[in-house]
Amino acid sequence: MRITRWGEYGIQCASFIASREQSSNPLVNAQELSDSLNIPIDYTRQILQRLKNGGVIKTLRGPQGGYLLSKKPLEINLSDILRAAEGDTFEIICSSDPIGLEKCSPEGQCAMRPIWHKLHDHIETFLKAHTLQELADSEAEIARLANAPIKIGQHG
Repeated sequence: MRITRWGEYGIQCASFIASREQSSNPLVNAQELSDSLNIPIDYTRQILQRLKNGGVIKTLRGPQGGYLLSKKPLEINLSDILRAAEGDTFEIICSSDPIGLEKCSPEGQCAMRPIWHKLHDHIETFLKAHTLQELADSEAEIARLANAPIKIGQHG
């Protein structure tokens, strides 16, 4: 399994949009995301399109338009985002692109196929257990700690 840049940037973009949910201006535009996350603007637009097509975000058109989450952050998990950004979370190669051996065909018998499917299920379970809300909360805590005053002479 390999998380690509599509997946990593997709999670970063969704997390940034989630962080703005409770602000006075929750709409985020592609340029703001690109600048804030240091992702090239063309790449940012493609990621946003994938997230929109995958149902993770929605758009509001117009001069004050932008991107919003399609659901509450607690209802969006990492699997949703990776599936939208990358197409899948874990590709089982013997199902999608068998290597040509008879046992690798979908009808063939292979000792590895059940293991790959179990691994896929474990990865899906793990990713579904972690929500965008969890990421937003972690980001807020990291920001809070970064801005906390340093107290000299206190141990912790």
